[in-house]
Amino acid sequence: MTEVDDVATALGSMFGDDVDVMVTSPSTRRAERSSRSPSTKERIEDAVQAAGTDSPIRAAVGKLSADQARLLVDVLEGFETRRELLEWQQDLAVHALGQLDDEWFTRSACHSPTVSALLDRPWGTSDGYSAEVALEFRRAYVAEFVLPAFHEALKVFRWAAVARVEHLDDENEDAKPVESPDRQQFPAMRPELGELNDRQEWALGELLDGFDDAEALLVWGHQVTAASYAEIDSSTVTRAYFERPIREHLCGPRDDARARFMRESWAAKYLLPSFNRAAAALAQRATEVASTGDPGHEGGSGSIS
Repeated sequence: MTEVDDVATALGSMFGDDVDVMVTSPSTRRAERSSRSPSTKERIEDAVQAAGTDSPIRAAVGKLSADQARLLVDVLEGFETRRELLEWQQDLAVHALGQLDDEWFTRSACHSPTVSALLDRPWGTSDGYSAEVALEFRRAYVAEFVLPAFHEALKVFRWAAVARVEHLDDENEDAKPVESPDRQQFPAMRPELGELNDRQEWALGELLDGFDDAEALLVWGHQVTAASYAEIDSSTVTRAYFERPIREHLCGPRDDARARFMRESWAAKYLLPSFNRAAAALAQRATEVASTGDPGHEGGSGSIS
């Protein structure tokens, strides 16, 4: 079987029955990436600029699209560590407005060939691929999973974005055009999504770092309810506390490879899917606000209905 066949098999089996849970020793990421285009970021940014305007009528759509383009750059260039992959998945859940399957998070972070291609190095039971094949895998991964999620996000979001058209006799401050929507402060110009994103980043970081003791785990369990908008199952943290092997890994040493692997796997299995559901639920109700972070530069309202 060739490397290309191997990649095709890996993509086809992402949603199979088996998930690899093998711990491997840390390895240095492949230094040479001769096949990767050094202008991936520039090409995507140029495409965003060419396709849009400085002040689109539905500015929130422009903001959402710009942030999604950034996430495309990240995955096409690959990740340094599995933790970096998980952090990207959390960011993606928010900017895809929760339009990903729960199972996708586990498969993307636990399926050895997939993780190997995303990290561009051997991982788990996978020996890794050449730089060329790994890049092609990431492109196929974008086409198969990421772009459809972006499509569904825009489909549920498009008519909720405020139409901002300036008229000479229009005194509605909420509908004034927005210059350079990519500079807006919040995801999809919705402050509630920005707050959710901040909470989720914190909760994920705390989990991946590991807890000092069991009490710290319980305190985090309370806060993660808000970070998931109560989408995480109430029994999830309870089981993590009472099942001693899980609790020992969640509260294990930060430099212990086994404990780190289990925390990352737990995040992919339980935490990230709940974050995805939270983004989907909140996107249905969030209000649009134009804000670059400067006082006085605000206005606009709208929610998905």
